Order: sequence, then structure tokens, then C-alpha cells
Amino acid sequence: MNASGEFQAFASPRSPFGLRVCDLGWTAALGFVESLISMQGNRTTLAFLDARTALRQAADAGYRDELRRGLLLPSGGRAFGFLMKALRERPLPARYSAGTFVPALLTFLEKGRRIGIAGEDIARIEALRDHFVRHAPWHDIVAIAPDREIAQPFDVVIVDAPRFAEEKRIELRLAALRTGLVVMAGSGLSGFIEGRPALAAAKAGVGSAEPSFA
Repeated sequence: MNASGEFQAFASPRSPFGLRVCDLGWTAALGFVESLISMQGNRTTLAFLDARTALRQAADAGYRDELRRGLLLPSGGRAFGFLMKALRERPLPARYSAGTFVPALLTFLEKGRRIGIAGEDIARIEALRDHFVRHAPWHDIVAIAPDREIAQPFDVVIVDAPRFAEEKRIELRLAALRTGLVVMAGSGLSGFIEGRPALAAAKAGVGSAEPSFA
């Protein structure tokens, strides 16, 4: 993860698990991420601080260092709340998730972008590609299969990796890829694959309206 140093200006003083999170409203967060996407020479990785991320960083020092260098958005969920309480961490508002932020970001990006969806389950990433093509048809959205040679750069790469081992393998495979932003979605987009649009984890709207999740 090689985030722009500008992120530090938006980091919250909250530091659950020793990790600083980006504490912005929806419109500001989306605008900031859009600016990072435009900086092709300054690749940034975006992750969501939830129970899954918290558990992996606790067991993987290298991953924890990557989170510190990247853009980390506060997420949450019931399991995350229990984990925070068990470790006596200060409560952190649940504001974002992959299932809310990714579709909102694609809608927010008015200019057509080249979007890659990377994963090891071809059926999953093709289903996600089809969903997001319907959601934001002005983008060029491509499924990056495990055996596909990646020659062209992308503006955004969304990583669908329900398991840690998959996530690590995909991270290594994408290491040399030219892109402005990598979004580590974990299993957060599963609702779209199963035909059940993910419930919004954040109640805050983009401007006066809530983000679009269709």
C-alpha cells in the first residue's frame, strides 16, 4: 500500500488497534478517493476496518504495516463491535463497507474509468462485473481471471477475496500492475453475487441523498 501523504491530513485521532482511520463524510471521502484514482503514479490501497481486517492485522505484522500506509475507512458490524468491546477499544462509528462504498464510488465517478475486478473464483468476479456494468454502464469494467495476463493499466482494481489466503495471492499478482487505486473488498460484495443487494452499513448520505447500492 502506497497511499498519498495527503491522507494523513484526513486521518482521525481515533486509532483502534493502533491504526489511523480516515474520518470523512461521504461526499468528502468519495471526492478524496477520486483524486487518488487520478494519480496513476501514486498507487493507493483502500481497505475497510472491520472484524476481518482487524483479525488479519493482529496475526500478520506485514499486513498491519500495509494498512498503516494505505487508506483505511472505518467499517463495523456486530462482530466488529464485539471484538472492539472484548479488546477494550474505543467505539468506532460504523460508516462504510465494501458493499456500500464500491457502488457509491462507481456512481460518483462521472468520467468513464477502466475498472478491474480481480479474484480467484471466476464465477464470482464475472457476476460482479455483470452487476456493476448494469450499475454504472459508462465505465469499462473487466473481470481479471487468475490465469489472465494483465498488460493494460487500470484506474481502479477491486479485489474480491473472501479468504485471507486468496487475498495474499492476489496482492502478489497485482504488485506490478499500474493503477491508481486498489480496493480490498474481502467478501463484502457477496450480496451482489447472491442477488441480495448489500444492506447499507452507513446512514450518512452523499450530499442530501444516500449512496446508490443498486
